[in-house]
Amino acid sequence: MKTYSVFPPFNKRWPAGYLLLLFTVYACQLPAKKKSDVPAAYINQVNSRLQAAKSLIQSGDVIFRNGTDEVSAAARSMNRTDTSFSHCGLLFIEYDSVFVYHALGGRYNPDMKLVREPVENFCNPREINSFGIYRYTLNPGQLVELKKTVSRHYANGLRFDMYFNYESDDQMYCSEFVFKSLNKSLNGRLTPFVRLDTLPFGVTTDDIYLNPACKLIKKEIFIQ
Repeated sequence: MKTYSVFPPFNKRWPAGYLLLLFTVYACQLPAKKKSDVPAAYINQVNSRLQAAKSLIQSGDVIFRNGTDEVSAAARSMNRTDTSFSHCGLLFIEYDSVFVYHALGGRYNPDMKLVREPVENFCNPREINSFGIYRYTLNPGQLVELKKTVSRHYANGLRFDMYFNYESDDQMYCSEFVFKSLNKSLNGRLTPFVRLDTLPFGVTTDDIYLNPACKLIKKEIFIQ
């Protein structure tokens, strides 16, 4: 029987709608990795390092993760330069806990609305093999503006954009949500980094952490 590669090499000439097809096909047809297959030692390792990293987090930081499933592999292939991470969100300290706001769709979030969840859920050791925390320098007023923007999107139930259309604001994909929220708080200072001249349009996950204004706070890579 003829076999095929799960993912063909990414071609930047493909239309953005290709990802909609790719996500739909693999999210629906390929089984998720059994959570029971993950060794307890690995789970403890991830959780321990995450708890240590939490002490470094400030509200407004950006967190990235790399998922271990096929949909995450498809997401990584959309990155412009670096394929270290497949997903991202914004961190806020609320009531002495750290929460992540992130745009997510598919089988992971059927209602497609912006997700708010504890950082421990976002960095579930049964589903990731790395995470990174990065920071844009925000003054107090910019941080307030960022929180207002994110809170408004969450209250309005901002939906995930399966078509990855950067030019629409009523729905957003993960890196678009993070970038546009930060850019608004920074009075449009990041606008020159938007790429509408080539595919992938808009911003990719690595566009955010490779930006010269973005500083690495902590990066952890795990091997089972």
